[in-house]
Amino acid sequence: MKNQKEATVETILAVLEERGVSYEIGGDIRVSDVLTDADKASVRECLFAMFRDGSVSYKAEFQSKVDDDSELKKYISGLTNNWIRKFKGFNGGEAYVAKNPGSRQHIGDEQMKELKKLLSMYPGNAEITEAIATRTAELAAEKAKTVTINVDALPESLRHLITE
Repeated sequence: MKNQKEATVETILAVLEERGVSYEIGGDIRVSDVLTDADKASVRECLFAMFRDGSVSYKAEFQSKVDDDSELKKYISGLTNNWIRKFKGFNGGEAYVAKNPGSRQHIGDEQMKELKKLLSMYPGNAEITEAIATRTAELAAEKAKTVTINVDALPESLRHLITE
């Protein structure tokens, strides 16, 4: 049984080899430059079969997604894209860097969603930008309140920073 990374990497290499492409892990060429849409579809099909026949390991609580074709296909699509982007061997040894770091921050907050939509309608509007900054600070403060610190575990010199 293979872990998900091994299964994905090996499947990508096998699909490329089947097409006659000799890809070298850790080489100068990014795998995304040689993979076609048809290759990706083949990778997803192979991984789907591997999950179904038990060749790929996963946590027990993931079984419900494996049993649902639609959910498993969505998961495999994300899994494949994730390793194409993030596996250093597929990217010339370079670490993955998010294109828009922090862009998914606060995505669960309804007010922040609407503020960002409004800002997209009125780019550069100072009032909206300030409202976003205020809401970001509020959310950060809420998050800070949920942190529990064991004061007894802190060095004596830092305990004065914690107000009980």
